[in-house]
Amino acid sequence: MEALTVWAFEVFAADGLVRIDLLHEGDDDASCRVAEKSGYAFAEVVPAFPPSYPLDGHRHCRKRLDTTERYRPE
Repeated sequence: MEALTVWAFEVFAADGLVRIDLLHEGDDDASCRVAEKSGYAFAEVVPAFPPSYPLDGHRHCRKRLDTTERYRPE
């Protein structure tokens, strides 16, 4: 996940990419752990939107910083 994150920030920085969000269902503990271990900080609970998304979700995000700070969680 780190390689993809770094690639996306480098390739799309000129287009204004400053944040990447990772979304998953709130009851998916494994996805939460992967997101956090990959530097995507928990940002908020996203309300359910039935019928497509019947359960609340989690939004994790990571921001692009300048070259001295590189990339870090929000």
